[in-house]
Amino acid sequence: MLEIWIFRLLFLVFVGIFVAQMAARLRLIFRAKNNFSIDHPGARIARFISEVVFQSKVIAGRPVAGVAHALVFWGFVMFAGFTAAMFLRGLAGPQSALNVTGTRWFHAYSLAVVPFAIAVLAGITCLLIRRVVLRPEGLGTHVSGESVVIGFFIAALMVTFLLDFRLVDGTTAYRVNWWAHVLIILAFLVLIPDSKHLHLALSPITVFLKSPLLGTVPNLDFEKEEVGLETVKDLPGKQVLDAFTCVECGRCQDNCPAYATGKLLNPKTIILQNEDALLAGKLGAKLSEVYDRGVLWQCTTCGACENECPVGIEHLPDIIGARRGLVSNGEAAEFLGPVYNNLERRGNIWGFTYDQRQKFLGSAALETFNAARHEYLIWLGCAGAFDADFQKSLRSLFDILRAKRISFGVLEKERCNGDPAKRTGNEYLFQELARENLEELRTAGAKKILTSCPHCLKTLGHDYRAFGFEAQVVHSAVFVADLMKDIRLSPTEVVTYHDPCYLGRYAGHAEEPRDLLARFGATVRDPVRSGHNPFCCGAGGGLLFEEHEEGKRISQQRFEQLQATGAPTVVTACPFCAIMLKGAQASANATTEFVDLMTFVDGRLKSAITPDDGDGRASRDDPRTQTPGEAMRRAEGAAGAERGL
Repeated sequence: MLEIWIFRLLFLVFVGIFVAQMAARLRLIFRAKNNFSIDHPGARIARFISEVVFQSKVIAGRPVAGVAHALVFWGFVMFAGFTAAMFLRGLAGPQSALNVTGTRWFHAYSLAVVPFAIAVLAGITCLLIRRVVLRPEGLGTHVSGESVVIGFFIAALMVTFLLDFRLVDGTTAYRVNWWAHVLIILAFLVLIPDSKHLHLALSPITVFLKSPLLGTVPNLDFEKEEVGLETVKDLPGKQVLDAFTCVECGRCQDNCPAYATGKLLNPKTIILQNEDALLAGKLGAKLSEVYDRGVLWQCTTCGACENECPVGIEHLPDIIGARRGLVSNGEAAEFLGPVYNNLERRGNIWGFTYDQRQKFLGSAALETFNAARHEYLIWLGCAGAFDADFQKSLRSLFDILRAKRISFGVLEKERCNGDPAKRTGNEYLFQELARENLEELRTAGAKKILTSCPHCLKTLGHDYRAFGFEAQVVHSAVFVADLMKDIRLSPTEVVTYHDPCYLGRYAGHAEEPRDLLARFGATVRDPVRSGHNPFCCGAGGGLLFEEHEEGKRISQQRFEQLQATGAPTVVTACPFCAIMLKGAQASANATTEFVDLMTFVDGRLKSAITPDDGDGRASRDDPRTQTPGEAMRRAEGAAGAERGL
């Protein structure tokens, strides 16, 4: 009986310490602004099943370590019932009806747990070797003694569980083994809140609460005098929860283009600095002082950190929210001043006047959108309206659409969608631009919008929904891939394709551009970091305008990755990616060619026809003498012949 009371006392002490530690953290979470959301429950449940139950993201990012972690997780889930039964036995006593450890069903359950216990032993051994011996950079520069201790605790739990089958109930050896087992669990319970292993309890919650759409940053309500995140106490509930959930795995760090090119920004450090400030009670400290100096303006908002995090942490609301706080106090980065001025005065990032846009509309024979006559509205964006290089791509798109007899027009007045203002923290300017554009869009009655800019795609298709705008917004690569699904030309050249972050990662469209390239005769060699996890070009988050980039330029790093494929041509699908990568090409004096996806498709479409009959004169099939529709029909016929139709 004395043994039972000793255990009860220990149980109360250890559980009390655990509850006190958790209460301190819960108070910080619930005192923060409530920004928790459970909208789109279907998507949240699906992600929970995939990422928590099946550990898909943990495994996908690092297969070996991920499988080891998954084995430990699944083992712990199976092990929970055994642990509960052991504690019931200790609290109620061996003779109590609550003690089920002697029943047949519990014995059968225990046997079922055995393979999981062995799997946990194997998994935790691999993880300990990785942390202590291999020590990858993402885990930090020093070995965490706490993690090693907890790793050995987990291994010891499995050993004591397996020994339970070899010992006779009631013997001294059995009692010693039982005490070892429960004391390890109680010690583990006390260590959890102050360690990264708190993610065991919190990560299922953060994964479920994470926004279904990457990079969701809710609009500020100026009527409530919201100005962004200025101090630690301004961090909303989800961001506070994130701070306590971080597992310090370093996946965000490993995938951050700023960190990879020698900059101070480290997404993991930002989350851990939030945690340190919260637990230290520094609620009044400015976030710009909590974080390393200047790091907030080094983020390209590529979303790699948030997308790769296996425990549902959202970094972008932190970074953009803190930028908002700085902008509201007149502390925006110096390079953004001219950009904001151009947006306010001219409605575009370049500061060009509207007569230059009108010249392009006239030369490209573009009609003003009329819902009664046009099916699609083409959103030009700042690049489409004013960048001569990108306008070549749009002309190719127009040729393709006209050839397919798809009706389209453009807005008579179109201002920048506000993406640069939104991502750099100038929320007031973003909302001003958005309201003016929404008035034009609603007046025009546009229901289907086509754009070749992934940043416009994100802003119009996602951010504008917060204002009640529900039009269908599609990127030209996705639209044309579906439009051309019946065409397939013979492979003739090797290219590499650079995935824009806002198309491949944010919108999830990595296959359609490749499919389109393959259909039009390109063999695609992918660079490192491609598809749904591309390496950024360095233009996002307003950094297109940053001329004094610390460390190695992100665009240079990406250009070198593209060069390493050996492909002579780089295909892009974003005007800003093209600007950055061409700049890197010029700096390297490289001969690599760049071509936009629409220009590539249109060019291959027209070159499918023989341009010379052999007498030096253009043939009747020469695309230079054909209408786009004739070129399209000829290419479709050639494609049918290649398929043997």
